[in-house]
Amino acid sequence: MIIGIDIGGTTTKIVGLGPNKEKICATVKASDPVASAAGAIGKFLSVAGKKMGDISLIAVTGVGSAAIADEVLGIKAIHVEEFSAVGLGGLELSGAERALVVSVGTGTAIVHAEGRQARHLGGSGIGGGTILGLGKALAGITDFDTLALAASRGDERGVDLTIGDISPKAVGTLPRDATASNFGKMADRPSAEDFSAGIVNMVFQTVGMLAIFASRAEHDETIVVVGNTMKIPSAREVLKRLYPIYGIQFIVPELAQYATALGAALYLSE
Repeated sequence: MIIGIDIGGTTTKIVGLGPNKEKICATVKASDPVASAAGAIGKFLSVAGKKMGDISLIAVTGVGSAAIADEVLGIKAIHVEEFSAVGLGGLELSGAERALVVSVGTGTAIVHAEGRQARHLGGSGIGGGTILGLGKALAGITDFDTLALAASRGDERGVDLTIGDISPKAVGTLPRDATASNFGKMADRPSAEDFSAGIVNMVFQTVGMLAIFASRAEHDETIVVVGNTMKIPSAREVLKRLYPIYGIQFIVPELAQYATALGAALYLSE
């Protein structure tokens, strides 16, 4: 069995591919990349009901993979370039042959993927790290899951200025409920929930628009969004609201947070 390990700053994802490409996934948290990779393998074996000898090869990728040598727990490890892994994983999970794959982790990476080829187009420092940082500063929330829950209960209109706030009717193709200015309406102290909703709205409106501009430049009709940050339920809603304005649908596949680890495993299995 080949397994892929995506080592991030605080979270490591692991995906094992069975003989029929069935996917077995696990996640661990650790600050040290080597300890995180070893811990991920241990958790994977427990979840999958496998033994160490069942793993033939490890594909490592992600920002923390540079700390990994040629072996992990005595198993050969091969480094896979992260953008290739993002592209392959995004295509596999979405079922697309060609797509713009947007990976939203601590920051955001945008990749044009077709077949086994992936080209990094650019990205942004806006991402999950932004959500956590602003969540702590504005809402006093330091836990990712707690912030995601708060955002789902909040209303971004408590902090955002809309077209309707400044105009009695739509402006061109922009409806009255479209955002005119993120955090542009702050007369009173908003609740932690409204702050959280506004943060998620701002980050994913920004990510969504970057993806739309890139898709137009690359003539990609499909945009696939992956990454650990897509576990925030309201993030999907923000992207969905862009469709009536711009006519582009975003695909957020099941197992989106495991796309890069999956892509790394696929890179070595094909």
